[in-house]
Amino acid sequence: MVLLPREFLEWNYFARRKLLEETLLGGIKDVNRFFLEFTRHNPVLCTAAIGEDGVIEVNGKVVGIGYVVKEKYLGEVIREFEEHLRATDEKYVECRGDKVKLNELYKEHSRRGLKLLLKNIYLEREKAEEKMDFEKLATIELALRIPHSSKHTWNLVKKSSKACLVFFQPPSVSFEIKGEISIHLDDKYHKYVNLVHDAYHYTPPEKRGNRPVYIFHVSEIYDNSPTPRGFGRKIT
Repeated sequence: MVLLPREFLEWNYFARRKLLEETLLGGIKDVNRFFLEFTRHNPVLCTAAIGEDGVIEVNGKVVGIGYVVKEKYLGEVIREFEEHLRATDEKYVECRGDKVKLNELYKEHSRRGLKLLLKNIYLEREKAEEKMDFEKLATIELALRIPHSSKHTWNLVKKSSKACLVFFQPPSVSFEIKGEISIHLDDKYHKYVNLVHDAYHYTPPEKRGNRPVYIFHVSEIYDNSPTPRGFGRKIT
C-alpha cells in the first residue's frame, strides 16, 4: 500500500478542511461553488468481477468517501463520536414527532459534528501527518438495506477486492486511485466509519442497521486531468 500524494491531499483533504471551516462560519453563499466543492467528496467507485458464467461484470457508482485515522487512534475517536451521537439520540426521543424541535435538534447535531470533524479528522498539516492513515479511504454500503437496490457493488466486492476511485471536478481536475477493498461488518473500522458518517447528518437509531463498511487500501494514484501534467500520469 502507498500514501496518498501531497498533490491529491492538497486538492481533496485540506480543501475539505477549509470547506468545513467555512460552513461553521456561515456556509458558502454561492450554490454553484458549493456543488463544485462537494465533488471532492463524491468519486465514482468502479468494481468488476467474473461471474459464474465466465462473463466479466463491471459497475460504477457515486459514493461518499472519507478519511481514516491510524489504528492506534481509533478507540479515542470512536468514544468521542459515540458521545456526540448519544447526546442527540437522547434528545431525539423527546423531540420525535415535533418537526420544529427536530429541525433545531438536527442543526445542533450538525454544528457539533462539524467541530468534531475538524478536531479529529480534518486536521492542520502537522497533526494530519501524525494522526491520519493516508494509505486508506473509507465509505459505507448504504444500498444494501434498500429492497429495490441492485446491490451490484456489494455482490462484486464479495467476489473481487480490486477496485478504483475516479474523482472529477469540472472543468479539468481528475484523479484515479487504484487499490483493494476490505469489507468490515463488526469491528472498530465499521464502528468508526458509521459514526463519522452520522456525525453531521443525523441518522435515527432505527435506520442505522445493515451498513457494511468498505476500507479502500490505496496502491496507485494517477492524475487523469486533461493537462500537460495529467492524462494518466502515475503520481504514486
